[in-house]
Amino acid sequence: MKINNSDIKEVLNKSFIALLIRVLGFVAGYLFIYFTVKYFGSETQGRLSLAFSFMILGGLISRLGIDINFVKIFAIDNNFENAKGIYFKTLPWIFVLSSLISVLVFLFADLISIYFFNDSELSIYLKWTAPCILLFTFLLINAGVFRGLRHNTLYSFLFNGGRFLFTILALFVLFYFRVDNSESTIIAHSILILILFLISAYYIYKYLIPVSKKTTYKTRIFIVDSLPMLFSATMTILLGWADTIILGVYETAEVVGRYSVALKIAVVVSFTLQALNSILAPKLSRSFHNNDLKTFNILIKSTTRINLIISFVVVLVLIVFRIPILEIFGDEFTTVSTTLVILCIGQLFNAACGPVGTVLQMTGHHKTFRNILLIALVINITLNLFLIKKYSVDGVAIATATGLAFWNIASLVYAKKVIKAKMNELNS
Repeated sequence: MKINNSDIKEVLNKSFIALLIRVLGFVAGYLFIYFTVKYFGSETQGRLSLAFSFMILGGLISRLGIDINFVKIFAIDNNFENAKGIYFKTLPWIFVLSSLISVLVFLFADLISIYFFNDSELSIYLKWTAPCILLFTFLLINAGVFRGLRHNTLYSFLFNGGRFLFTILALFVLFYFRVDNSESTIIAHSILILILFLISAYYIYKYLIPVSKKTTYKTRIFIVDSLPMLFSATMTILLGWADTIILGVYETAEVVGRYSVALKIAVVVSFTLQALNSILAPKLSRSFHNNDLKTFNILIKSTTRINLIISFVVVLVLIVFRIPILEIFGDEFTTVSTTLVILCIGQLFNAACGPVGTVLQMTGHHKTFRNILLIALVINITLNLFLIKKYSVDGVAIATATGLAFWNIASLVYAKKVIKAKMNELNS
């Protein structure tokens, strides 16, 4: 299919910028991992991964799916004042919930570290992470607004690129002032989250002030309507982090650290799709609800083909050169070379199926998507618990890849039914 549609060109152009920002963030992230492993060992990287999982899950629950709903409503033409009103009305709800979760993580950090992960040193990482839950929640709420408003470079920077770019800079500053123990890594990350939050708050002030609470959306109804998106996002995040958490329960922090590096490398395969999705979501929502299925289908098919080609090349490179890539972090990391191959194969399913999750969420089928992800999560956790004792990190990788493949294939089948039904409706 020849790409001559202005929407496609805009998606590709802006996705390239989003991809570039993500690549820069990726490089910074790997520099952060490299220095962490080099100076403090893979066990510190393992503790960081577990602490990050608490921040991401805590922030996810605190957002209530509202950030995804903001993408939809801010993308609707002539709906800015209406969307702006509900943004300010939901802020107190988000603040109370995120503050509560932050306080609970801080207070129970010792218990969680000792009784769940058998690692008392994890506690300090969780305590530094606790306030980040509050900041990270508002950071991503604001990022959802910018995504809906199509400020895609800003969204990509806040959501993807900026996190480790600033973390590595903060780490170097701490090293300069001789704060060079293992805790400096989590301190640097906490400083970064604060900086990104302040940047997002500045742009919210720039774009959404003066404050407005006049809106046709009812706060409680809006939040209830967002909850299925929360559940879908929760399932997605748990699918991505369940392996790390379960591995942390059964294995040492050192093993978790090695696995997290393999997982981080495999995620490179999804870069293109994530960059495309950041631009694609509001366009899919607009074209579908405007009954412009021609544009809707062109957007999906063209971006899927481009993403699949790029992802296949990336997977091939990662598999062929997996040993030298892993050796960058240390010779001991070659023990997860098979793990990396398994994770890459799982990511290839994600690339081949295209933006199916975004399609279902932007077309009002987020509840079905939530149910698919719930089944995938059950499969993931069941396989994790069944395979981890016998195959350790490779078993965890198999469980993760299987869950990823299932939800992508199932979502693809349902998305095709949705599009076909819409076409029949318009043609009747």
